[in-house]
Amino acid sequence: MMGLRSHTDFIGMYLINMALRLCLLVVFVIDLRYSICFAAGPDSTGVQPVVSVFVDSTAVDPAMADPLRPGHDPSTILEITDPSQPPAHWVTPAGDSTSVLDTFDYPQFLNSYPDKIWQGISGWRKTKKEDVYYRILREVDNHYLSAKTKGSAVNFGREVKLTYRGRERKASLRLFQKLRWRWRVHDLPEGSDETDGDKNDSAAAVRLIIGKSSLNPLAGKSLKYIWSETLPKGTVISSSRQHMIVLRSGTDDLGKWVWEEVNAYHDYRRLFGGDPRPVDYVGLLTDSDNTGTVVAADYDDIIFIIPRPTVEKNPGNTE
Repeated sequence: MMGLRSHTDFIGMYLINMALRLCLLVVFVIDLRYSICFAAGPDSTGVQPVVSVFVDSTAVDPAMADPLRPGHDPSTILEITDPSQPPAHWVTPAGDSTSVLDTFDYPQFLNSYPDKIWQGISGWRKTKKEDVYYRILREVDNHYLSAKTKGSAVNFGREVKLTYRGRERKASLRLFQKLRWRWRVHDLPEGSDETDGDKNDSAAAVRLIIGKSSLNPLAGKSLKYIWSETLPKGTVISSSRQHMIVLRSGTDDLGKWVWEEVNAYHDYRRLFGGDPRPVDYVGLLTDSDNTGTVVAADYDDIIFIIPRPTVEKNPGNTE
């Protein structure tokens, strides 16, 4: 009996010892986990979650499916690189003082041109429709006019009728003195020089025709504002019936929308003298018939503006 009792006591003590060891192990694990959690932060378990993601290879990215996404159709959609609004410090009068001639918002003429409003002129005659290389294109939510050619010269223009005080009338430069627009040049006519008749090509030009002939829309006095490849800004090339004024030159702003604003009334008086007759015709020209090179430019937002009257201060007024 004594041997059996001793054996039973030994087993009991062994089990108690193992239980104590197990308790110590549990305490150690709990303490270790608490230390890890504390080191990882009060809101963390210290363990990075594993997330399983199912990828459907047949799904279409909504951005890729969007027909207005830049690059979806390279022939008609481009990425906007400049804001559509003029510089903030420019004054844009309200009401009839600002008259928009054209924003080229003609979605029905996409990849063509609004031939009921604009027309191509070469020399004395209207150009055949298939020879006109001006097109309405689109970038995101904006339509604009684009021109690209190699070895051609077609003036693209329209008659000017502005609404003022509820009536449609011709544009008087004595009233609508300022002209504003934006343009963007992609390719300059390589080797061009507007002072040389054999090299006279411009990447972009905006032209006012004043006092046109009934037979030829281009046969009047002309102010022509150009983007030249080589001539310095401010250069004026003059003839008896036309003055070309270089507004922009070279490659610094290639590929960018650039706003321009001119006081055409002051330019006319300075270069021709006297008061101008009303503007009959606005023409645009991107050409390379002399250099035979590739040239490309875009146009948008042609606006006539009545400037605010300037008030001269009284020299004797010290207030």
